[in-house]
Amino acid sequence: MDIFKEVRENADILKVCNALGINLNRHYKAICPFANHQEKTASFSISPSKNIFCCFGCGKKGNSITLVQELLNISPLESAKYINQVLCLGISMNISMPKSEMNRNQQIQRAKERFRKWHNQTIQILCDYLHNLKETEKLQKQEIIEYYIDLLIFGNEEDWLWFKKTEEGWCREIERTIRRKVT
Repeated sequence: MDIFKEVRENADILKVCNALGINLNRHYKAICPFANHQEKTASFSISPSKNIFCCFGCGKKGNSITLVQELLNISPLESAKYINQVLCLGISMNISMPKSEMNRNQQIQRAKERFRKWHNQTIQILCDYLHNLKETEKLQKQEIIEYYIDLLIFGNEEDWLWFKKTEEGWCREIERTIRRKVT
């Protein structure tokens, strides 16, 4: 059996959440720990029987390994080791990962981090732009800007990739416009 499967099968997601400081209510819900979106009600939910999580606000979902990986920004192997150590699972972690796979995992993590940074910055740019529009401009552009903000906050990764491919140039122009107005 591989270590990932062993960790997934033996790690109680409730205990993983507790170790990460995620305060679940009695319905196994919490405010999203990923901070990709602003919320006032709990959108993060776990299923103890299935040992999985899902955030209905930002769309992140997975198992205990994925949860630790995403929150701590570490590789799947580091995540499995962390869970094994914190929950005292006693799973032998004596494996060696090929250097090429380690490099690939690091590249994936860096790409995810760049995308997360772009995502957050883009939402901020659109909000700033909407806030700084004059009344006549606001009437013309408010609907589309609010639509894009909602898409970035409530959409899924497919929506975000579409936006990045089709509207990134437009957002860069908005960013330049905002900078000119500030200086």
